[in-house]
Amino acid sequence: MLRKIIFKRIRKLVWVLFLWILFSIGCLCAPFIAIAIAIPTTRKSRYMQYFIRAADRLCAAMLGFTGRFMLSTELANEPRLRWMYYLLNEIETNHCEESVYEEGAYCRLYDRRLGVK
Repeated sequence: MLRKIIFKRIRKLVWVLFLWILFSIGCLCAPFIAIAIAIPTTRKSRYMQYFIRAADRLCAAMLGFTGRFMLSTELANEPRLRWMYYLLNEIETNHCEESVYEEGAYCRLYDRRLGVK
């Protein structure tokens, strides 16, 4: 009985380790695949667009936002990290507001400006 329990736990651990290794290899290869696909094509590739959006959302999640929207949209909706908001808007005029409208999160921006949030 004890052997079966230990065997099941070891088997689960092996599967988790195997899947983690596959995930790690995929994370390491994804940027290189995205670049390799983007360089030969003259038009924007869908893979590259999805990869950049996913990386942007991951960055937003790592900075403590929801990760549901891109970082520019999150910065327009939240009062945290105002220096980054001003920096992005300095580089490109109204960058964060345009990102809000591009992602369809303008109702959240409207609520924040009214003070309803």
